[in-house]
Amino acid sequence: MASIVYTAILISSIIFLARKNVDKETYFPLKILGYFILGSFTFNLNQISLPLGFIVYLIFFRPKLNVQGKRIAAVFGFLAFIIVQWMTPYVIDGWKNRPISMEHELGSVYTVDFQEENERVMQELNVKSSSLRLDNFEVDYTEDGSITDLSWKLGGQNDDGYTLYQIEYDMDKNRYQVMKSQLEPGPHSNQFLDAERFFKNLSVLDIKDLTHAKGDFPSYVIKSTGERIHYSEGNPTHILSDGEIKLVENDQVPVEGYIISTFAMKKTEEKRNDRGNISQESFESTEYSEYLLDVIVGEK
Repeated sequence: MASIVYTAILISSIIFLARKNVDKETYFPLKILGYFILGSFTFNLNQISLPLGFIVYLIFFRPKLNVQGKRIAAVFGFLAFIIVQWMTPYVIDGWKNRPISMEHELGSVYTVDFQEENERVMQELNVKSSSLRLDNFEVDYTEDGSITDLSWKLGGQNDDGYTLYQIEYDMDKNRYQVMKSQLEPGPHSNQFLDAERFFKNLSVLDIKDLTHAKGDFPSYVIKSTGERIHYSEGNPTHILSDGEIKLVENDQVPVEGYIISTFAMKKTEEKRNDRGNISQESFESTEYSEYLLDVIVGEK
């Protein structure tokens, strides 16, 4: 893309400036070409493109014939440098990473198949989910099954570095919003949970049963960071394996695995204004139950 833009500017500049041979200079088109290339010459320093050629022209070059034409050629070269080295990559990156919207209406959290939802988004993005890992997942909902918030992040290594997909569901507009960003190469997600494995195991949970078991609360949350955790004792913890759910017994700890946390949100404070309307609410998490994947039993 950049080479096409550069070539188009180069050809247009030569055609335009070739007619400005006021002093009837020999080989004028070739000299115009040289000044253009000089003006666009780039020096890369720590991944920053600098217009070294144009700086050299300003300091050292003092043409005697067709001064204006050669100056314009160098300026056109400098403009080509700006467009190709600075503007074009920014535009291309903005286009590739533009937000993508998907119209789709979600049902109750008790009937939604999150594995299918993830596959739906991946198909729209034309991305294989098998190559991605879970960076974060969270769904908030009420006791009647109404989803109030849904988002997850997926990431994966590629030739250009690390691609992160941020997926959020807009409850007001009934659509998914997907933001794609390219990060520098680094140790980002090798330790995160495989995305397909996460959603496959999430579908094993009976969300309705585990919600009712927690009791009556304003809202509930299911979330996972996609990271491995070390568990010794505390909240009721289960192991998800081969489609079965087993409670972690005391004689099995400590264990390590990827975690899916479920909990309720309990209202702890409520303030009302002079009209009796609620102006502020405070909540805290309670009634935790957790589920581990890919468990490794540690030494006691």
